[in-house]
Order: sequence, then C-alpha cells, then structure tokens
Amino acid sequence: MPQRGTIHADLHTHTTASDGSLAPNALVQRAFERGVKAIAITDHDTVAGVEEARAAAKERKMWFTSGIEISATLEGREIHILGYAVDTSNHALLDYAHRARTYRNERAERIIARLRELGIKKLTIRDVREIAGEGVIGRQHIALAMQKRGIVRTTREAFDKYLADDAIAFSAKWEFPVKDAIQLIHDAGGVAVVAHPAKVISGEQFETMLEAGLDGVELHHPSHDTDVCRLYALLAEQYGLLTTGGSDFHGGNKRDGSNIGRYGLMKDDFTNFASELTKRSATHNRAMKPTLGMLGFRG
Repeated sequence: MPQRGTIHADLHTHTTASDGSLAPNALVQRAFERGVKAIAITDHDTVAGVEEARAAAKERKMWFTSGIEISATLEGREIHILGYAVDTSNHALLDYAHRARTYRNERAERIIARLRELGIKKLTIRDVREIAGEGVIGRQHIALAMQKRGIVRTTREAFDKYLADDAIAFSAKWEFPVKDAIQLIHDAGGVAVVAHPAKVISGEQFETMLEAGLDGVELHHPSHDTDVCRLYALLAEQYGLLTTGGSDFHGGNKRDGSNIGRYGLMKDDFTNFASELTKRSATHNRAMKPTLGMLGFRG
C-alpha cells in the first residue's frame, strides 16, 4: 500500500550490479527526478555499484549511504538482510561478494541444465549473461532470458512454471546463516536490517534474529499492507530497532518502476534513521575484521 505524504528517502534499491534494470548513475537520477532526497543502493550480494551511485548522489546533493542485500538462510528459508553504512573495502565483505557471485553463476548453470532435461534446449548461459551483463546473476536474469527467447510470455510465467522455490527447475543456493550475515555486516561497520519481513519470517525466526544482533526492520515495502506496518512498528518500538523503508526497485516492469517515490521514509522518520545509523554503525566498526573462514559460509 503506497504511503500518504512525500517520500524523502528510498533505502532499498537495485541496479545493474545485481538484478536491476538501471545503472547506478541512472537509478540515482530516476530517484532524484521523483523527488527523493536520500538513497541507498542495496544490490544483492554485491557492493559493486555503490561508488558510482555515491558519486551520482553527491553531484545531485542527495544523502547517500552504502548498502547491500545479503541472501541468508534461517531454518531452511531464505532471509534477506540489508546492510547499511558498510565499508565497501572490507575484505570479508568483498570475499563474501566474490563467493556469492561464483555460487550464483554455478546455480544458473544448474538451472539451465535442469531446463534442458525438461526439453527446453534453446536457452544457454550466454543468453543469461547477455541479460545480466556485468551484474551478479539472479533468477530474474534467467526469467528475462527465457522471455526473450520466447520460452515464456512473461517473467512471472517463468517463475511460476520453472524458477520459483517450489517450481520444477528450482535450484537451491548456498546456505549462509542469518547470524553470520548479521556478523558480516557488523564487522564491515554497518547495521543489519531484515528486508520485507512479512514475506518470509515467523515470530520465532524474528526472535532468533534479534538474539543474533539484528539492528532494524524494513517497515515500508510494496509487499507490506497497513496492518503489517503497524505490527512491525510496534515490534521496533518494543525492541529498540531501527525502521527503514524503500521501493525495492528493480525496474523489471511498469509497476515496479513506479514505486520509486511511493515507498520509503518521510523526512522526520529519515532524520531519526540517519541519526541512529551514525551511532550504531560506529559501535559495530570493530577492530577485528573476520575472514569467511571464521563465518559459516557453506556451499
């Protein structure tokens, strides 16, 4: 449900560095044109687009913070953890991003092999890479390649028939525990926020993340209705959590493309977030920077 009032900050966006349709500079420009004053780039499992976006935001006098959306797991379910104010030169974070890219490439190969077993032989990894470019390969790229090759009419059809978690060509990704994702973000000097929680987590799982050091919850998101926002606002107040919001822009369709400027934080909420972000990121910027060998990264 779109918010009423002027959106000041969009803290959940994706660029061509992962599975978005716009380059970092172009995405910042789109947000600027929609009246957004503050932005974070939160690409899936990579910070490759951050510095270009930072420069674009500075040129337009927009507030900016680095970000990433880490694909983590909890009790067999994929949970997305947003990291804000992360150090994009942190060795452990860059190691994670490198391994994530490798695993995503291998996953794409497995999905294509499974599609071939199902009789769909005209899709190749080259087709997918033409869509993904230099970005981290995701299922959205495979869906777009399938649409381009005429295998499906829409990307939604690709997911429903083949790529969704319960579909016939699904291939699981690696397991990276939520507690390790939160630790990785903290040790990169950032704060950890669970993305679109109403889509993926139970009350018990939420408590597990709190115990692991979760800093915040994404309150405003296109998948959240008013009741969900109220629930997580109460939980955030109860546990002293940051609250964030964003469009989750990818740009894959007109509806998604219109979400910038409709979801995020209004000015007062953003001011509170920015102040808390500075305080909390400072406390997480520890002297010890772990390697992935110290974390629970499992293939």
